[in-house]
Amino acid sequence: MFEGLVYQALVNYLGQYVKGIPREQLRVGLWSGVVLLENVEIQTEAFDYLQLPFAIREGSIGKLQLQVPWKKLGWEPLIVTLKDVVLCAGPWDDSEWGAEPAARRAQAAKRAQLVAAEMIKLSRRVSG
Repeated sequence: MFEGLVYQALVNYLGQYVKGIPREQLRVGLWSGVVLLENVEIQTEAFDYLQLPFAIREGSIGKLQLQVPWKKLGWEPLIVTLKDVVLCAGPWDDSEWGAEPAARRAQAAKRAQLVAAEMIKLSRRVSG
């Protein structure tokens, strides 16, 4: 049951960055506070909001580890460790400079600004 809650939280927060978080790979150390995922695929469109001058074609993360301070959640930081990150990047195709991809990148940038504003607002509420 606890792993199901952790899995749902990961899907909600990391789902926009990684493809199909494999539930069977998820390892949760309840007492240690370690959540571990291995060999996950990166969603290439997750980085559109950065408006990079190149396209990310594919990518993977060999090991994604979260150190969660269960007993002091909200007071101590959550530590994310990424190992063996591989990205394959290349130039934009002519088709990727069209109206639809440009609109998708602009929408992603606006969404990222909204998320950043929400995070700032939340951190002020928590620390204030």
